Amino acid sequence: MSTLLEQKKPLFFDGAMGTELQKRGLSQDPAILNLTHPEAIIEIHQQYLKAGANIITANTFGAYTHKHSNAADIIKAAMSHAQTALADYPGTYLALDLGPTGLMLEPYGEATPDELLTLFKEAVAVGASSGASLILIETMMDINELELAITAAKETALPICATMTFDKNGRTMMGTSIKDMVQALDKLGIAAIGMNCGFGPDIYANLAPELKSLTNLPIIMQPNAGMPVVTEGSTTPGYDLTIEDFVNAVVSMEVDIMGGCCGTSPQHISALVQRFR
Repeated sequence: MSTLLEQKKPLFFDGAMGTELQKRGLSQDPAILNLTHPEAIIEIHQQYLKAGANIITANTFGAYTHKHSNAADIIKAAMSHAQTALADYPGTYLALDLGPTGLMLEPYGEATPDELLTLFKEAVAVGASSGASLILIETMMDINELELAITAAKETALPICATMTFDKNGRTMMGTSIKDMVQALDKLGIAAIGMNCGFGPDIYANLAPELKSLTNLPIIMQPNAGMPVVTEGSTTPGYDLTIEDFVNAVVSMEVDIMGGCCGTSPQHISALVQRFR
């Protein structure tokens, strides 16, 4: 990953998986769909690769044993589907995706650090042994949970990208500031730091200068396609930014690693890649 960052800039991740599955009428837990609808997962990966993504993200977000007793099987299946898609695209990479556990750490909830660390270690062990090129830890709102995920990921030799979700004031839902994130993560030896999900690229474009001023790490930005807009009769939300608006906002951030989160599609990634070509 570090070699790729040095030789090929910018670097493109893929976009959303969940909203792409919903477009296909698949509204179940995306993790379960690895076992029931593998063809849909593979097709979405292939579309992102065709769009120009250098890295695709395995459909492992939320695949933890407290949610799924067969989490190991889910992760293995997700990694296999991604590798099937990658076979026709040499020189591309596969990220194991770790999202929040959904549990609240003490004193806000009942989960202990050891319990969360165990969940992350279980997922990392399966993903790392199933062909991951790197680990993407994303959509985090609690800096303590993020540090636990990084601790688990560091038991491998894989590069780690870590992103948190911020509001327009530069705070996560749990109150972590951009400065807090950088101070906590800069010393942990991760490969890239950044933001994902949230309110859309226009908001993150305003926050990017602060992040860039605080760290020398490569910065990754994977914003949503904008704010969701519910259309009567539609099974999936629309988003209030055009693809061109999305691309313009992401490009204005001037970062080396880009992609998308909720609502972004292969068309968003293709337009982003084409802007640089």
